[in-house]
Amino acid sequence: MLENKPFLLPGSSTHACLLLHGLGGGAYEMQWLGQHLNTLGLTVQSVLYPGHDRPAKKMPRSCWQDWYAHILENYLTLSQNYERVSLVGFSTGCLLGLNLAMHYPTFKLVMMAPYLGLKYEWYYGLPLETYINTLGYLIRDVPRLRLPISDPAIEKLARKAVFFSTFNLDAVRSAIELMGQVQPKLSTLHNPLLIVQSRKDTVVDPNSASLLYQQIGSTDKQILWLKDSDHIIPLDRERNEVFRAVGEFLVR
Repeated sequence: MLENKPFLLPGSSTHACLLLHGLGGGAYEMQWLGQHLNTLGLTVQSVLYPGHDRPAKKMPRSCWQDWYAHILENYLTLSQNYERVSLVGFSTGCLLGLNLAMHYPTFKLVMMAPYLGLKYEWYYGLPLETYINTLGYLIRDVPRLRLPISDPAIEKLARKAVFFSTFNLDAVRSAIELMGQVQPKLSTLHNPLLIVQSRKDTVVDPNSASLLYQQIGSTDKQILWLKDSDHIIPLDRERNEVFRAVGEFLVR
């Protein structure tokens, strides 16, 4: 069972994790990972960004500034009650987490399928210049035909939880805008970092993981490469490997 609603799972330690979902996705993407981390004693907070917080026929227009304001509010609450706060981001959630870590003290960073380069940029109307200036601005939404999960049973389960069957292109452009702000400042971050990336990701360019690894200022950093999953790796075929690696990294 997957549910697309925020959750808070109190743990037994002084370490809390803020889970940050992807663009057009939701808390369901992080649900099983959050439950696993909670069994290790970690407090887990999952959120839904503005524009992602209720079902709709089409994905509403929203922007990264609104998403960031919401996660910052949740981070500040956690930081008042826990000695250490780590950020666990997926896809666009990685950008939001990296941006937050550049401005506020955070303990560790887990970045899964970091959104630092699209694999099929033409599909989203981005950043191919001709497409942006013509058709990309005339069309507000593109259909989401399936979820990028290679396990068919889990893809079917996740489709029951997801709120939208489209992507809003204005929201995608806003995520790209945030990407442009975050990437030049990666060298300023020195948090312990775990990157998890599938080589078969059909949404983000797998080279994004290598780019993040090379450009971030951290010396304590590692990449876990997956070989059988698609984009939504916290739910896909190698999820148990992801749970184990993320849990060991956060509690070590």
